[in-house]
Amino acid sequence: MSLGSISPATRSAALQSMSSDVLDLLVVGAGATGCGTALDAAARGLRVGIIDKGDIAGGTSSRSSKLVHGGLRYLQQGNVSLVREALRERDLLLTTTAPHLVAPQPFILPLRHRGWERPYVGAGLLLYDMLGGSRALPRHRHLSRRRMLEQFPFLRREEFVGGLRFFDARMDDARLAVALARTAVSQGAELATYAALSSRLPDRGDGLHRLVVRDVLSGEELVVTARAVALCVGVWAPEAAGLFAEGPSAIAVTRSKGVHIRLPRSAIDGDVALIVPTEKSVLFVIPSEDHWLVGTTDTEWTQGPDEPGVEDADIAYLLTSLAGVLSRPVEASEVTYSFAGLRPLVREQAMGGDTAKASREHRIARLAPGVLAIVGGKWTTYRVMASDMVDTVLSELGVAPRPCPTAAIPLIGAEHDVRPGDGRDRVLRQRYGSVAAEVLALIDEDPELGQPLAGGTAFFRAEVVHACVNEGAVLREDVVDRRLRFGLHLDAVPESLLAETSALMAGVEDSSRP
Repeated sequence: MSLGSISPATRSAALQSMSSDVLDLLVVGAGATGCGTALDAAARGLRVGIIDKGDIAGGTSSRSSKLVHGGLRYLQQGNVSLVREALRERDLLLTTTAPHLVAPQPFILPLRHRGWERPYVGAGLLLYDMLGGSRALPRHRHLSRRRMLEQFPFLRREEFVGGLRFFDARMDDARLAVALARTAVSQGAELATYAALSSRLPDRGDGLHRLVVRDVLSGEELVVTARAVALCVGVWAPEAAGLFAEGPSAIAVTRSKGVHIRLPRSAIDGDVALIVPTEKSVLFVIPSEDHWLVGTTDTEWTQGPDEPGVEDADIAYLLTSLAGVLSRPVEASEVTYSFAGLRPLVREQAMGGDTAKASREHRIARLAPGVLAIVGGKWTTYRVMASDMVDTVLSELGVAPRPCPTAAIPLIGAEHDVRPGDGRDRVLRQRYGSVAAEVLALIDEDPELGQPLAGGTAFFRAEVVHACVNEGAVLREDVVDRRLRFGLHLDAVPESLLAETSALMAGVEDSSRP
């Protein structure tokens, strides 16, 4: 088994190990912040366990705009420190920790007004470049209307007078979270998905927290004992906090819904991404080889956090926003896929119901001695959030401060094999970095796994098996929605593809039985 692999066997072993000895830290939540916290804590020498009631990145962390960015609109709001921090983390991901999963992404910001707008926006982008510090990405450039339309022909010519071109970065959010989880495991953390925190046993006065964890798959309940607990559960924070804090919740969260839609690559003629301010938020139009991703909304969600729905009004809002930008309107029938995620924003009195005005900074709340919860933040700054959480944990434990080492720890797969290769090998290296060697090893063992999956896809059978034996996939939706992401990459997902995925996963399950 490869370093940091997560499989059915490691999951079972982790649950047994966590219930048999005292942990220094139990991390609840295997999204970006939770996996980052587990990695940081394990790298600093703590005995760490991490659980999640579902899959790695099963919630908000797999439903982002797939961008690593500093946040131009945060700069407009005057939050220079957040932008500087985010840009530093962006460059670190690009150059050191995840260059195999994070790539430069050129953007065009179109201008509507002559005279004042170009120097105003240009000054903002100059500051954006300066705050970035390094030369990991090119500096911004001014574009005439003609040059802008050469790069994005579908823009409404009469609407814009020119634009600016600048760079941020794109990512596969779910795959980055899996890399974080695997790296945490490689540093000694124990990880169990589909393990839900259900209750807390009475305090015995010894400073230990005894928590009942339910194995979602078997129904078995285990008791996990830990000196400290880090609740990294995002929009579920108020509910989780209720297990530890009596009376009103010590942590207030506003759930902001962000909706994205997928369009076929043929729907829009353009080679770069767009960013266009809207009345309520900002519109991203982001290309990949096989699709466009368009988002996002920013509206308060007052219902339950488990499954935020994509409503017709959300899609209509995005299509209307697009219509104000593109020369050809996009029809609702062209939308092949949509998803919604919930941002766990720190609730502030001043924001009222306008989530777009809410801070994207994070906050750590102390719910009880040794029990901490974190909300807010953004994907780009997960490492900073994790570092702050572990610093606070060490203080709670009375342990002398230890420097955070994660800026110098490449994530699993970052030893990127840049050899060109050909065909299948090249595609897999682009997807996985050096972890492609694990997929290729499976094909060497069983050449049938080197065949494409059903439906003429660009995915290989070995990738489904790899998702199960190395990346912790348990249910079919883990593979379909987060490891291979069929809905995001295919114009249509045939039943034959889903059936073959299920059959391959069943084969892995059968082979793992004694």
